[in-house]
Amino acid sequence: MRAWISSLLLLLFFGCSHAEQLDLSRLKVPDGFHVSVFAEAPGARLLAFSPGGVLLVTEMSDGKVVAFPDAKHSGKAERSVTVLQDLNAPHGIAFHNGKLYIAEINAIQRYDWDEAQLRASNGKKIADIPGSGGGHSTRTIVFWNDKMYVAIGSSCNVCKEDDKRRAAVSEFNEDGSGAQVFASGLRNSVGLAINPKTNTIWATDNGRDWLGDNMPPEEVNDLGTSGGNFGWPYCYANKVADRSQSKDYDCSKTTGPRVEMQAHSAPLNLVFYTAKMFPPEYQNSMFVTFHGSWNRSVPTGYKVIRVKLDDKGQPAGPPEDFVTGWLRPDETRKGVWMGRPVGLAVGPEGAMYLSDDSAGVVYRITWGK
Repeated sequence: MRAWISSLLLLLFFGCSHAEQLDLSRLKVPDGFHVSVFAEAPGARLLAFSPGGVLLVTEMSDGKVVAFPDAKHSGKAERSVTVLQDLNAPHGIAFHNGKLYIAEINAIQRYDWDEAQLRASNGKKIADIPGSGGGHSTRTIVFWNDKMYVAIGSSCNVCKEDDKRRAAVSEFNEDGSGAQVFASGLRNSVGLAINPKTNTIWATDNGRDWLGDNMPPEEVNDLGTSGGNFGWPYCYANKVADRSQSKDYDCSKTTGPRVEMQAHSAPLNLVFYTAKMFPPEYQNSMFVTFHGSWNRSVPTGYKVIRVKLDDKGQPAGPPEDFVTGWLRPDETRKGVWMGRPVGLAVGPEGAMYLSDDSAGVVYRITWGK
């Protein structure tokens, strides 16, 4: 089954020309916003800005971390610098107290960071984590209150995990010690970010497959100050019991999502926009990337959505489209995309940066009439 899925994805990907994938005129944004290509980055996944304001990108399929300096602030990377290579599917990336942290598929690595040379050195494995084992393979890092939090997806579509670190977010000291499960019942939380209003970790979560085109909804969860149980594999959506997994599990004891979104959209990264470039109505918003469906009868996702937040950092309305156009509306399952959004980051100047692991680029989203 996995081989068939891979073949389908490759067929759909190569069914579109490279030029078509980079046709920015297809991308639609609200009035006043603009999208440009900042850098070419094959397999680009997650993004992080260095302490000096240089964008770093993980290239999971190539085993690399690449820096894209823009010293002249031209809005386009002047060159690419390979920071690390020969890594084991690097995905998560974070800077903390001057160190660079990278989440590989089975380990967390920490490096000294040289801003002047854009160089990472003295790498040290600080934590072992579960490898893919045939399941979800991305690993994501965020720091909160001087602790490190790592998201590890499930080993299956729906099952009871033997390793409690799977389908969970685990907490570590910044040196990798003191590991413990912080939040469980999270099938595949690829995105982690700190909500500045609630001062808590919020996480995307990809729901299970094979319950139809519209179930279960995708989620964004607030992990709170003490984590907790978010229900998977026994519950989905707002504490709805999955009777295929248990006839008597009490879902009322689990924590429901803060945001529910279209099933099979595959939400990956999220970011809270607190900069000043975007107009005021967008400055207190959460943005989420939808990587897009692979098994829905009518494809969905392939876009970036926005959720407006109130003064307390809580959702103040339903999700709304922010960047669309990767999914052509007249298409069926036969050739559906020209790109797939993945990672988000906000630059020092207030622009939003967005990675696309299908078109192999990093976009720069700005605002200005």
